[in-house]
Amino acid sequence: MGWFDALKNLLSGNGAGDVRPGSQIRANVSTSAPVSAVVAAAEPKRVDAETNSPVMDNHIFRLGDYVGIHSSSPNGRWVLSWSDSVPAMGIGGHRESGNGSYLLYDAEAGQVVVRGEMPRPNGGHVADSGHFSLEDWHFGSALSGTFSVFEPNGQILFAKDVTANVMNSEISRNGLFALFQTANSPTEDGRKLFLIDVSKRAIRYAIDPLAGWPERYSIDEDTAQVTAHLKDLGSFRYDSEGAFIDAAKLAQAKLSSPRYEFAIPAAEALLKSPDLTAETARQVLDIVKRARERGADQIDAWNAKSLKLQGLAYEALGELHKAVKAFDEALALDPKIGVKRKRDALFKKLG
Repeated sequence: MGWFDALKNLLSGNGAGDVRPGSQIRANVSTSAPVSAVVAAAEPKRVDAETNSPVMDNHIFRLGDYVGIHSSSPNGRWVLSWSDSVPAMGIGGHRESGNGSYLLYDAEAGQVVVRGEMPRPNGGHVADSGHFSLEDWHFGSALSGTFSVFEPNGQILFAKDVTANVMNSEISRNGLFALFQTANSPTEDGRKLFLIDVSKRAIRYAIDPLAGWPERYSIDEDTAQVTAHLKDLGSFRYDSEGAFIDAAKLAQAKLSSPRYEFAIPAAEALLKSPDLTAETARQVLDIVKRARERGADQIDAWNAKSLKLQGLAYEALGELHKAVKAFDEALALDPKIGVKRKRDALFKKLG
């Protein structure tokens, strides 16, 4: 289901679960004109509080003929809404043409203060200051996007075109900083976390997001620290220069996680340590045992990986018979699991 169809269903009472704040209902996107060339801020337009006040239902914003998704500033004064669709053309989401639209509403004054267009507006955020950010997912099917930060009057403060999909973004409470994250891409813009100093209109850093793909980010304006909030794992910080300062905390959270998708890769990382000890190998065995009990055994790929790690841990402990047995079970599930030569070498060593 496309974004436009999902939005229509939501407004008609059907399929309400298909549209969520920050939803990523999209296809790959391609390069379009820079956002500065396509965004047109309008003069502030006063809204009659009696006849044209907006209706905000769940995450939908309606004002006259306009319908879009919205987000609000922390203080509740500002409402930013965007629509990745062209109702007059009956299209939305992935497409080759037809600009989407956005608006900024001042709830305190009861008026729309900015109206604008861009190819595919998404992922909006607005600060207490009225500064706001938008992701442009571009037309077409190649990998690209634009992230832009605006003043409360709709003028562009910062815009960055990237050769990767924009998949996450945020603006700080008072609009001093903004950030966005890109998805994987074969270009240098792929898998990057960008922090923007809005007052300087400059990128502070662009780094590999070692915390992975969080549900959301937050930004501390006093320290310029960025926090990645990961579902079922916790919150993990980057310092003001982009160094990931909670790597050990994240590793421990994954090892302790009841979700085998986190625990098994974390256990594998432990086994690759150059300082592997017998205590660590036994810890890996405990982690993998719990992961298998919590569902990894039900999926062949995860079960095979678990057995492989058990074999490696037993090998590190010198328990070669157990190692060969675990490798045999892993190979039975996945002949390409990558332990055939090791298994044969250990079997030969056992005589």
